[in-house]
Amino acid sequence: MIVTIHQPDFLPWLGFFDRWAKSDLYIVLDDVQFLRRGWHNRDKIKTKAGVRWLTVPVISKGLYFQHIRDVRIDNETNWRRKHLGTIKANYREAPNFERCFRKIEEIYSEGHRFILDLNLDLLRFAAGELGIATPFVLASTLDTGRKSTERLVELVKAVGGTVYMTGQGSKAYLDEQRFCVERIRVLWQEFEHPAYGQLHGDFVPMLSVMDFLMMRGANKDARRASDIHSCR
Repeated sequence: MIVTIHQPDFLPWLGFFDRWAKSDLYIVLDDVQFLRRGWHNRDKIKTKAGVRWLTVPVISKGLYFQHIRDVRIDNETNWRRKHLGTIKANYREAPNFERCFRKIEEIYSEGHRFILDLNLDLLRFAAGELGIATPFVLASTLDTGRKSTERLVELVKAVGGTVYMTGQGSKAYLDEQRFCVERIRVLWQEFEHPAYGQLHGDFVPMLSVMDFLMMRGANKDARRASDIHSCR
């Protein structure tokens, strides 16, 4: 069984969904430290003025070591209306704007209190549009207690995994030998970002998956996930 482990980011890029689609189980790493200026509450979209951040405000003052699952959204601001206005202004001409915008509107209307809950709903939405049926489980529900590579090994073992799929960026710190000792194979993701039609000028890679969904659309057959790496 192929397992991938990743933090629950806000509308992440296509590379993450490629890895999710190729796995048998996705472990949501919800009980690690929330990273300020990271990807847990923001990602990039393309606008008429260039690439911009779409950021969900969170309550973090004095809470430097809180886990992702404990981070509360700052609902004192009008961020939802601002987001929806920005999305509408810059994607209204996209082929699949009506479908995607309606669903994002529905999710935003839920009034989530925690960034984890919002992100999980957005991940479910994007996975559904891409035809990804791979289930996920929260790391916080699994009985493990170590850190770094040891924690990853424990998580894979806890769900009966035999292969751990991870991104190339992990090569800088992952102790592959530790997995080998436990007879778990490390599978390094190979992902070539597909080029697709975009609004507002030349193609820009590594944007939020929302840009891809707006432009490519959602077919209704089980092969939708292949769109992610169709240019490989």
